[in-house]
Amino acid sequence: MADIQNKIKEIENLLGPVAEREKIEIVDVQYLKENGGWTLRIFIDKENGVNMDDCAQASRIFEVFLDESDILKDSYVLEISSPGIDRVLKSEKDFKRFNGYKIKVRAFDPINNQKNFLGEILSCENGKVKINDVTKGEVEIEMLNIKKANLNDN
Repeated sequence: MADIQNKIKEIENLLGPVAEREKIEIVDVQYLKENGGWTLRIFIDKENGVNMDDCAQASRIFEVFLDESDILKDSYVLEISSPGIDRVLKSEKDFKRFNGYKIKVRAFDPINNQKNFLGEILSCENGKVKINDVTKGEVEIEMLNIKKANLNDN
């Protein structure tokens, strides 16, 4: 698992500057063994959202850099898509961008005997996200304690 996480980090480091130059954001990268082969799934976004043409263009560009880098030794299928309505939130920038939106958060360690939270983002600063949880009210969660966070449109 650590090898895959390191590989994902290498891919993000390689493609991050390329994406920035193209004015797109890499939201998430997944490298998984599926149906007996490897799949590299990259979720992208940009200010006004992405469409199929954006995904196709990113695929062509990323493919060139990935092939030249030799990071991935095994053959793989490259999939580029938008993050969708349940977009993953990873960085402080993500939480600030979606301030006021409803999110689902799963924590590594419990906060007041609770690991799962659902509520509106109130703020994000100094490595802490404050949400208005539907069951606990105002809760502050250290970003390092966030196992997974997604937008939630329910």
